[in-house]
Amino acid sequence: MKGDRKRKAATTFQKGHRPHNKGKRYKTDESEASTSSSQPPVTRRLNSETYSIVTVQSTVKGRQSTVNAPDCEGRPGSARILRAAAAATKVDSRLKQTTELASNAGTRMVDKEKLEEMINSVIRLHIVQFRDCDKPTVKIATEKKWGLGWKFQLRCESCKFTSPKYKLYKEIKTNKPGPNPAAINRSFQAGLQDTPMGNTRARYLLAATDIPPPARSAMQRASNVVGMMTKHLNEKDMQDKLELVRKTNEMRGVEKPAEINVAFDGRYNSISIGHSKKPGQGSSQAIGTACETVTDREFIVGMAVENKLCWTGAWLRGKGFHVKCPGGHPDCTANLAAVAPHSEYEMAKKIGTQFLKQQMFVRHVTTDGDAKAAAGFQDAYKVLHPMWKVERLSDPTHLGRSQFRKCMSATFSKDMFPGVKTRDVFKGKQKILSQDVKARCSLVFKKLMEETVGDMRLVKSQLPLVLESTLLCYSGDCSKCRRHAKVCGGGHTTSWWTKSAFLGPHKITGLNMTSQDESILLEILKMKLSYSAAEQLKLNTDTQKCEAVNRSLSVSLPKNVNYSRNFEARAHSAVHRLNNKVGKSLEDKIEHLGATLSPVTKRALSQIQKESEYHKEYRKRPETQRRAIQRHGSMIKTHLQYRQLSSSRQSDYRKGQLDLKSQPKGDHLYALP
Repeated sequence: MKGDRKRKAATTFQKGHRPHNKGKRYKTDESEASTSSSQPPVTRRLNSETYSIVTVQSTVKGRQSTVNAPDCEGRPGSARILRAAAAATKVDSRLKQTTELASNAGTRMVDKEKLEEMINSVIRLHIVQFRDCDKPTVKIATEKKWGLGWKFQLRCESCKFTSPKYKLYKEIKTNKPGPNPAAINRSFQAGLQDTPMGNTRARYLLAATDIPPPARSAMQRASNVVGMMTKHLNEKDMQDKLELVRKTNEMRGVEKPAEINVAFDGRYNSISIGHSKKPGQGSSQAIGTACETVTDREFIVGMAVENKLCWTGAWLRGKGFHVKCPGGHPDCTANLAAVAPHSEYEMAKKIGTQFLKQQMFVRHVTTDGDAKAAAGFQDAYKVLHPMWKVERLSDPTHLGRSQFRKCMSATFSKDMFPGVKTRDVFKGKQKILSQDVKARCSLVFKKLMEETVGDMRLVKSQLPLVLESTLLCYSGDCSKCRRHAKVCGGGHTTSWWTKSAFLGPHKITGLNMTSQDESILLEILKMKLSYSAAEQLKLNTDTQKCEAVNRSLSVSLPKNVNYSRNFEARAHSAVHRLNNKVGKSLEDKIEHLGATLSPVTKRALSQIQKESEYHKEYRKRPETQRRAIQRHGSMIKTHLQYRQLSSSRQSDYRKGQLDLKSQPKGDHLYALP
């Protein structure tokens, strides 16, 4: 019946249609004008003479461009770029199969269990379908790449047997339409987040091992999915660690277990704050981390990121679209405007808001002297608790560095160091004294905290005598050192001048200080040995854990590489690794993605984690630290001996020593007479 079939539509391509000129018929010869319209048009092909004078225009963005060439009668016309016709030769089917098999050379990553299933299935099917095949020779007929996974189809060269396609990778079951993702692709991205490499260098590494690397776009999509899942995993883990801190306070009998003390520091993805070309700050990404100081592990319980980079926004602006980041278009990865400066105050405020959701309150914040993170925590709590007070504590290490810089920039008298005649030697001696003052004050405060068991009332009562005896010791009077100096015994062998790792090797045995020099040195000593300094160091906490976190972040986020899309995900991955140790962290990430690890791999991860923990414990041993101090003193002594033996030899490096400081007048081609 007519209604059972669809009406046949007129075909788009009519007789005489040419796609390159949109179906328009044109006359190629005068004789064609006299022919009937029913006859097909005749098109002349360019011969070798005409082809030689064709001017080929440049190809733009890979599109084939047309060229104007004269026809056989000398008239202008339109023609495509001609190619040499392929030789019409028969290709032996056997040779074609050999070529296909040769393309399968190289290394492939396949799952062991899936490989065994494929082999057994192919054997059974071959026996059932081709029982008469006496000498089966199985080869790979076709293969299809699925990221790092592969699909194989086998065939027998002795018969016509061809197997179905087998997936040689494990899948992650999802409830979404489309094929399930390969577990190896997502697991690879989870491990890649804890390395300095990105997808580009990972493809290079795979190619070096003769493994066909996946497409970069597919790897980027997988890294986006894995990054989002890693972020959710780490946020849940940090919340669990915060609850663990609360339970620890309850076990210790703390009156208010919801009150915690943290250390905070920010990390920027640039070596210097300023930049020679960029206006404003040189950094485009920043991470703020908060580490609790209640437990011995010092878990990272809060993290905030600031990102100015957005790959999608930059691409759209390059195409002429007027979009603004952050938030000016879908999938914007930036959360801070490009012209806005990074603020540790804002990052601390975000972390304080996270703590407030779990009803955890920060009482003391240990920071360096660079930013106002404590004010950020306090402003976060003011929304619901206006009377809450957050107190800021100083980090002793950063305070010691400030003390060193203050002593280096101090203006001492010319005769302070005996026997010094040149300015360069004087600055060298002043640097040694600055290092000694910093080390001595840190050691004195440590001794005070050990003797008083952290009782700040007793520490403050001893500080005036300690400060006075220390200043007298540097002046050459050690009469009070035995009772109050803490680190100087006053004798010939127990004197600080002998025990110091800086003064003794550099042969500084005394200082000729004037009253002004004593006043300057007293102010420098008060930076660590005063009532106000003791109040800021009363809990004996520091930011060394935060500094260690910043160094570990460089593993996933090196400062010379910008990860605009997966910056936050890589930061969360590094924090999860530090909180749960390297082996356990990777295992948790793989399970969270829906994949599994074999027992052999788990044993290898356990061994890696044991080695990492051993190295950490080894560096903390007293004998290891003592040997490090001895090596440092030996290096100083060796350096001094070298300077004495070859005092005339100095470094030939001087910054800008060969550059012209100013152009001489008339020293150019257009100089006026």
